[in-house]
Amino acid sequence: MTYTTVKEECSLKSKENLIFSKNGSSTTSDNINDMIEDVHPEDQEKPTKTETTPTTTSVTNIKDKKDAFKSKYTTTKRRQEQISVVLFFIFLGLSFKKFFTMYFVQNIWIFLVSSVLAMFAADFFSGIVHWAADTWGSLDTPLVGGSFIRSFREHHVMPTEMVNHDFIETNGDNCMLTIPVLAFTALSQTNSENSYDLFLLTFLVKLAFWVSLTNQIHKWSHTYRLPFWVKWLQSSGIILSKRDHAVHHRNPFDKYYCITNGWLNPWLASIGFWKRLEEVITLTTGYIPRDDDQAWTS
Repeated sequence: MTYTTVKEECSLKSKENLIFSKNGSSTTSDNINDMIEDVHPEDQEKPTKTETTPTTTSVTNIKDKKDAFKSKYTTTKRRQEQISVVLFFIFLGLSFKKFFTMYFVQNIWIFLVSSVLAMFAADFFSGIVHWAADTWGSLDTPLVGGSFIRSFREHHVMPTEMVNHDFIETNGDNCMLTIPVLAFTALSQTNSENSYDLFLLTFLVKLAFWVSLTNQIHKWSHTYRLPFWVKWLQSSGIILSKRDHAVHHRNPFDKYYCITNGWLNPWLASIGFWKRLEEVITLTTGYIPRDDDQAWTS
């Protein structure tokens, strides 16, 4: 019998105010402490240490959380990112080659308009993906749990951890998202004399370009030492600034999701866009926004 067992038994018996000894005589609750003290600490059974798989509810400290996130970054995941980056640069190169062979001074307005619209579209797309990964699902969600959701959960627990990620880990997933679009722009037939074809080509190529850069831009917003040209891009508002992104990192992380340039963040916040979207989803599905995210960050 261990110290813990005796203490638990005594606690239960004391409620009845009667404990029976081995010789059958009764012992009142006044003798409980003496019985407990008779058990020497060295005689206590040692708890058995068992290996368990970390879960959202069982992980309570930063080190365990970090190990849980790291365990999800598998060799297969790494290879997928490497292949995605290679395919991205192949299709981007082919698309830019087609892009510049169709460039003429008289078409400059198409390039300028498509550039601005592509930046707005990339910013909105980054917000949708960021909001979805922050708000719904868990590390165990099929297909996206170990890739997209894992990185966003890790980022809220350890915001500067992504600064230690190399180029592949930082940009692999975003490159993967752009491959279908760039494959289309690189391999499809485009009529250089058709303004619509030109606009669609330039818009999609630039959209894919900015989407591929989004997580790198996000990483720069958490990096202390940056090249002067990155600082200039941030201060000029061309890409997401540290000040704007800091708004998002206020618990419960429920606003300013757009992370390419952040142009849409103030406007979307002013109309309560994300909150209204969450209310619709909760009403139709019953799911609670950021339920898993709050479990990790609490």
